[in-house]
Amino acid sequence: MNHSYIAVDWGSTNLRAWLYRDGKCVDSQQSTAGVTRLEGRTPAQVFQQLIAPWQQQGLPVLMAGMVGSDAGWVPAPYLRCPISLSEIAIG
Repeated sequence: MNHSYIAVDWGSTNLRAWLYRDGKCVDSQQSTAGVTRLEGRTPAQVFQQLIAPWQQQGLPVLMAGMVGSDAGWVPAPYLRCPISLSEIAIG
């Protein structure tokens, strides 16, 4: 069973990623390429460059921050609160 994943905090001015194995952070990467500072690159290009050292592992990725905003990679809609976890899964 794979207990590894990549966690990402992608804000408007910075991008940070952490590699987790078995609940522990074992590596990290950071960049000033926030969603408003991509300098002509696509979010996919910036992300692939940042995680290149981990890319061969095919790990799941959890992203948070401005990456889900209208200015980010893929806009994530808002949901009415309060909301249960099962309702979040449905969208």
